[in-house]
Amino acid sequence: MRLRAWWLALCTGAVLAQPLPELPDPDRLAGQLLGGERGAAVVAVARGAQVLRGSASQPARAIDADHALFEIGSVSKVFTGLLLAQAVERGELSLDDTLGQRLPRQTQGTPVAALTLRQLVTHSACLPRTLAADGPDAVAEIRTLTPTQLWDALPQLVLAGQPPCAPRYSNLGMALLGNLLALHHGQPWETLVRERIAVPLGLHDTVQTLDATQRARMLPAFEGEAAAPLWDMDAYAGAGALRSSTADLLRFGQALLAGREGPLGPAAERLLTPLGRYAGGEIGYGILILGPPERRVYLHDGLTGGYRTLWMLMPEGRQVLAASASNARAALPTLRGRVLAALFPVPSEPVAVAPAELAPLVGEYRSGDGTPFRVLLHEGQLYARGGRLGFAPLVPVGAGRFARPERGLLFQFDTQAEPAQLRVQQGGSEQRALRSAGAVGMAIPAQSDLADAVGRYRLGNGAEFSIRAEPGQLIARLGQQPAFPVFARPGQRDRYFYEVVPAELQFVRDADGRIDALVLHQNGEHRAERIDAIP
Repeated sequence: MRLRAWWLALCTGAVLAQPLPELPDPDRLAGQLLGGERGAAVVAVARGAQVLRGSASQPARAIDADHALFEIGSVSKVFTGLLLAQAVERGELSLDDTLGQRLPRQTQGTPVAALTLRQLVTHSACLPRTLAADGPDAVAEIRTLTPTQLWDALPQLVLAGQPPCAPRYSNLGMALLGNLLALHHGQPWETLVRERIAVPLGLHDTVQTLDATQRARMLPAFEGEAAAPLWDMDAYAGAGALRSSTADLLRFGQALLAGREGPLGPAAERLLTPLGRYAGGEIGYGILILGPPERRVYLHDGLTGGYRTLWMLMPEGRQVLAASASNARAALPTLRGRVLAALFPVPSEPVAVAPAELAPLVGEYRSGDGTPFRVLLHEGQLYARGGRLGFAPLVPVGAGRFARPERGLLFQFDTQAEPAQLRVQQGGSEQRALRSAGAVGMAIPAQSDLADAVGRYRLGNGAEFSIRAEPGQLIARLGQQPAFPVFARPGQRDRYFYEVVPAELQFVRDADGRIDALVLHQNGEHRAERIDAIP
C-alpha cells in the first residue's frame, strides 16, 4: 500500500509555476556521452510519470535500454550514504561517532581513530583518495584489497591535516564507512544494500555479485578501443562495487524524491540533507548538492575501468536522469556540463567590451581547495580554463562578467579587490578564487598554427599520434591511450607540453613552412613523421 501511494504521489504532483527546464532529448544525450568511442550508452529521463529513453552505440547496434547493465562505480557511494542515513534515523549510529568508538579493535592507535562518520561521508576526513598513489597501484588496491589488509594498513596512514579538512574526495573514506556499516550490522555491505534498499524498492538489477543472467546483460566494457575487465571489489565495495541498469537508477531516484512518504521513509530526506560545503556546492550523506534551496540538483557520477555513469535528481519537476556508457573514455564531464547548462542557463548575448578592460583580468586564480583557473588574452579574445580542462573562449555578457554558455559557466571578475578575485558559477554552484602572483605559464597559439599541426604522425616503433585542434590548444592521442590537451609554451612557436605527464611535443616545419613531423620529448627525443597529407 505504501509503495502504491508513493507512485501515485509522483505521478500526480502539483504543477510548478516556473518549472525547471526539461532535460534535452535522451538519444542526443546518449550520443554526446559516448562521444564516438566504442561501446554503448543509455540515457533515461523520468519527469513525473513520463519516462524517456535513448541510446547510442559504436558500431551501431540495437540496445535493450531497459535491461542493459553497467558498473555504476562511485554512484554506489550514495547507497552507502543511505545505509548510514537509515542507521542514524533509527538511532543506531550518530554522525559524531568516531571510528575509534565503533571499531576499537581495528582502529586503536591509528590516525583514523578520531575520524567521525560525518567526516567520512562528507569527504572532510583529511584522507587520501586511496592508500596508494594514483595509477595502476591504486586501481589494483580498489579491485583486490581485503578488509583485513585495510585494517593492517591504517597504522601507517598519514592524514593531510587535522580533521575536519576542506573537502577532498576520498574512495578510502567511503570504503572505511562501508566496512564499518557491515561490521555494525553483522552483514556484508552487499547484503545490506540488497535487503535494506534494493529489495524494498524492487531494484532487481542493482547488485554487487552478478548471477548468470545478469552477467549476460552486462554491456561489454572498453577503455578506448581495448576491452576492459569488470571491477570486482572487496574492501572498497561501499565506494564503488555496484552494477545496475538505468531503469533501476530511475526508480531509486524516484523513491528518494518521494521523501518521507515514500518507501524509504524519513531516511530519504535525511540522505539529501546538506551536511557541509563541497566543491562550490554542498554535500549530504555522500550525495552532491547543487543549486539554491528552491532549485536543488542532487547528483553523483561513477567511473570504473570500462564504464561511466551520471545520476541526477531534480525535485523541481520531479526529474531523474540516469546515463551510463560502456567505455571509460566516454565524455561524462561534457554531458554533465551540458545538462547543468540546460538546467541553469547563463547569459549568452554578447556585449561590447573595450580591449583595455580585458588585459587586467589575465592571470592565474586559485580557489580555496587549490583548483587553478587560468585566464589569457589572445587577439582581443579572453580565454579561460579551470582544473585540467582545456582553454575555451569566453563571451562578454556584462561588466566584468563572461560566459561559456554551452557549459553553463559564468566568470565574474573583481579587479578592485586586493588580490583580484574571480567567482566561477556553474549549475547552481559557485567557487571563489584569488589571483596568485605567478604567471600563467602557457599561451594561446595562433589559429593557423593549430590548424597546421592537425594530423597523424608515426613514431619509429609504429605507434601513431593523432592530433586535433580545439580553440586554445591541441588534443594529442598516442595509440590507444587517452587523449590529453597539450598547451603552447609562451614565446616558443609549435612547442606544446602535457600537464598530466612530463612530456612535450615540438612540431617540425619543412623549408616551405609546413609541418611534416613532430618530436616527442620524453625520456629522450622521438621523431614521428607525418603520415597524412600536409594541409
